[in-house]
Amino acid sequence: MSPIFSPDFNNFENINQTQAWSLFFAFGRNSNLLGSGRSNGRFFTLFLTAALVAAVVEVLILSI
Repeated sequence: MSPIFSPDFNNFENINQTQAWSLFFAFGRNSNLLGSGRSNGRFFTLFLTAALVAAVVEVLILSI
């Protein structure tokens, strides 16, 4: 497996959410770890957003 961050990696190309999460989870080694579909990236993004909103709501409720 060749590293993703080679000199010719990013010539300002757009990547989708799934590729971004794949790079995050694989520490920059593989941009197709989670597949090529867009639904996996959306799932992780929505899951992270929901977890953050739930944490903020919990803090607000418990601080009252």
